[in-house]
Amino acid sequence: MTSSQVECFFAAAEYKSFTKAAQHLYMTTAAVSKNIQALERELDVTLFWRGRQALSLTPAGALLLESMKRSRLSFSYALEEAKALSKDVSGTLSFGFLKGQMLDDRIRSLILEFEKNYPRAEIKVVWEDYRWLNEAVAENRLDFAELMESAVKRNPKVRYMPVVKQDTLLVMPKSHPCAGKTGLTLADFRDDPFILLADTESLYSDRMVRSTCLSAGFDPEILYAPNLDTQIFWVELNKGLAIANSHPLIAHRQAVASAKLREFPPEDFVLVWNETSGNPLVRVFLENTTRV
Repeated sequence: MTSSQVECFFAAAEYKSFTKAAQHLYMTTAAVSKNIQALERELDVTLFWRGRQALSLTPAGALLLESMKRSRLSFSYALEEAKALSKDVSGTLSFGFLKGQMLDDRIRSLILEFEKNYPRAEIKVVWEDYRWLNEAVAENRLDFAELMESAVKRNPKVRYMPVVKQDTLLVMPKSHPCAGKTGLTLADFRDDPFILLADTESLYSDRMVRSTCLSAGFDPEILYAPNLDTQIFWVELNKGLAIANSHPLIAHRQAVASAKLREFPPEDFVLVWNETSGNPLVRVFLENTTRV
């Protein structure tokens, strides 16, 4: 039974004419007739007496019509109750992002849709370093965090959904000789220091950068910035290079340029949550994402 068959049945019963029903539904008379015939075949019931002047419902058709009207009314009431219930959902849902990271369009649309459907729920957002976000999700102090997929695959307590694939960029001052050039490789930067965050759990760690550079034929000089602001400041002062994905603010500063190198492939970023979370809004949010 299709929605088109049901609408044709209701209209034909109301107007007692396939032609008038067709006009009401902006369909052809033949289409209405075929829908009714298909419904009768499926139900194995004759719904209408076809008279020369007008249609009339058979007893079986009249019984079915009343039952379907009650069902439609019940569904309408249930839908209104569901809408009212959704507006009563309240509580707090927390999201964590890496410091200096711009919000990507996918997560922005998910949060906006959730706020529209559940206006009484409160959204809290924090920007912290990689280690803090990882620990906060693991300890259920944070409901969701956006992290690299490679960083969460080994954690059996978490679940995640893909969000975006982000390019990995080598960020340099605009005064650098390679700024604006194409076809660059990592070897072109063998004489430049690499500025990393001092946090050993940062996304682009000493071990990852060093091993990648060694594969390119050189042992890099590495400087350690105590925080993100200092890292950006040092790059702008031509003290070295930074590695970042395409969404951090550092990659979009006016005083810097960036390059995509084959040695640093794109990274998949995911939205992570703890499967043991006791916050009911986590499940509500995840269910809401299927409609976006």
